[in-house]
Amino acid sequence: MSSFIEKEKKARKVAIWIIIGMIGIWIVLSIFSFTGSEVRKRPNTENISFNNQSALKGKQVFQAYNGMDCHTIVGNGAYFAPDLTKVYEKTGAAWLKAYLGSPGTYPTQAIVNVNFQQLKNDGEIDDANFDAYLEKYEGAKERIDRRAGVKALMPNLNFSGEEIDALIAFFKYSAQLNTAGWPPEVKARQSVIDDEADKLEKESGLIRSFSSASKPAGQQGNELNTNASPAVSGQQLTIDLGCAACHSTDGSKLIGPSFKGLYGSQVSLDNGNTVAADDAYLIKSILDPNADIVKGYPTGVMPSFKGMVTDEHITDIITYLKTLK
Repeated sequence: MSSFIEKEKKARKVAIWIIIGMIGIWIVLSIFSFTGSEVRKRPNTENISFNNQSALKGKQVFQAYNGMDCHTIVGNGAYFAPDLTKVYEKTGAAWLKAYLGSPGTYPTQAIVNVNFQQLKNDGEIDDANFDAYLEKYEGAKERIDRRAGVKALMPNLNFSGEEIDALIAFFKYSAQLNTAGWPPEVKARQSVIDDEADKLEKESGLIRSFSSASKPAGQQGNELNTNASPAVSGQQLTIDLGCAACHSTDGSKLIGPSFKGLYGSQVSLDNGNTVAADDAYLIKSILDPNADIVKGYPTGVMPSFKGMVTDEHITDIITYLKTLK
């Protein structure tokens, strides 16, 4: 009996020493994990910003809107929508700002260009011109070529301008992470990709490919084609410039106020004032959109089109709006 007890005590001591050894190994490995060179190189969310918004705030915005319910970051999250780890690296800030400002529709080249010019003026983009930007960010060019104007599945979350800038800062941060090869490169036969693209196009119209001859006005280069009557030209301009992605023509609420019945109406502003939607008001809204924010709508989302549209363009747009009773 005593020998059995001695063996039992000895076995317990061995087990205890094994546990202590395992804990010691865990502690040593943990120390190396948090002091290794890769960790020291890890970017800090508080040190990365975009348009005066920190990546830390962007992370909080992403979490507040439950971004992980649809997207993944370094593989964490849901797989309903694309992984966003390297989206900034692929598309750049101008495309992201255009898309997040009107998530229901993929942005056209014209509206991405508008955001590019605004961000360049703000010193947030250092590319020489828009063509250089598209060459640098092939993901933006690919999305414009294949999806411009196409309806997207992302819901309208009514991001404010500050929230959009914060999200871009967060994506700027995530693009700098050492992901050790994540997400993995998709490898599939081109024939399979083409078949699936054709299937999606036929069934839901989510993917559209433009040839240079079939692109709508505003997609061929940076010039807007408005060789039509003023009202028709104005309607086309609202499509090319991305206005239709944010402003409905049937009275429904999108990112911005509906165009239906807008002209000549009384508009309530968030500062408590009321203004008439006449020519002067609409011109001001196009060139300085954040001067008068309509009550109930987010601030800082619509970019200024100053320098991007001519007086004739604005006149045509207003002429079109007058037809939407």
